[in-house]
Amino acid sequence: MRTICTFIGVLTGCLLTLASSKVTAQPVVLSDDDLEVSYIYAAVLGTGTYQIKSRRITMFRLPFSWTQRQATEETPGWKWLFPTVLGYDDLSNVDSDWFDALLPDQLVTLTVLPGIEYVYPVSANWQVKPFVQLGAGRDFTSDETIAMTQFGIRSLSLFEFTNDWELRWGITLRWAGEYQFNSNDRNNLGIFDTGLDIRRNTPFTLLEKRLDIGAYYIFQRYVPEWRLSDDPERRQEAVRVHEIGASAGLKRPHRFFGIPFQRIRVGYKDGDNIRGWTFGTEFPF
Repeated sequence: MRTICTFIGVLTGCLLTLASSKVTAQPVVLSDDDLEVSYIYAAVLGTGTYQIKSRRITMFRLPFSWTQRQATEETPGWKWLFPTVLGYDDLSNVDSDWFDALLPDQLVTLTVLPGIEYVYPVSANWQVKPFVQLGAGRDFTSDETIAMTQFGIRSLSLFEFTNDWELRWGITLRWAGEYQFNSNDRNNLGIFDTGLDIRRNTPFTLLEKRLDIGAYYIFQRYVPEWRLSDDPERRQEAVRVHEIGASAGLKRPHRFFGIPFQRIRVGYKDGDNIRGWTFGTEFPF
């Protein structure tokens, strides 16, 4: 336990040192002639519709996962990750009905980033989760194939004030990188996330399970790429991103077609050159 606490302290100290200076990172950029993308953002932004500079991107993230061993207060757990992301260009500009807009010729990217997460219970109300992911993506517009990876460590703490009020505090420190086979472009960046999620039990039930509601705030800070692009047009700032939103969930998961479901959240992201609505399930820590 002492080793893990020391490791988290060292990582946090390094991050705060980096965050004290002005940094730049490369966001998704779309030109009118072709699609010019840092694809690793598909693993970062999540489901939502985002305005990035003058264009709008829509992404659908399917957070598939399988818990091989559930973590308890005494026993660590293992979780396999299979997130799949479908990315689209501005669908409002497509001259077709909603069904035609989902056909493959309108698909921008398909990304699969499998991995594994180790859940270590530091205490009854605190979990540390190292993780690593390695996968690939395909851009059907520019005929580009991308290899990508992401690894880091998450921390999630739970504070119970009363029987009805809960507060969650999450921290994530991660590194993400990609290699584009056709263009030979390499991009990488570090990301710091932290957030608070407060929940209140309600007297209502849904699907015979007690319902709670909540509100949350997430802050993201992008650390500079290790190798900056030589093209100044691609050195766009995405330094800080704020997300605020609301959620509703069940105290115990409910299964739909064998898939456990417990929570849904809706938020709004706003930051340097990035803004838009985002959707998700559980508090992402």
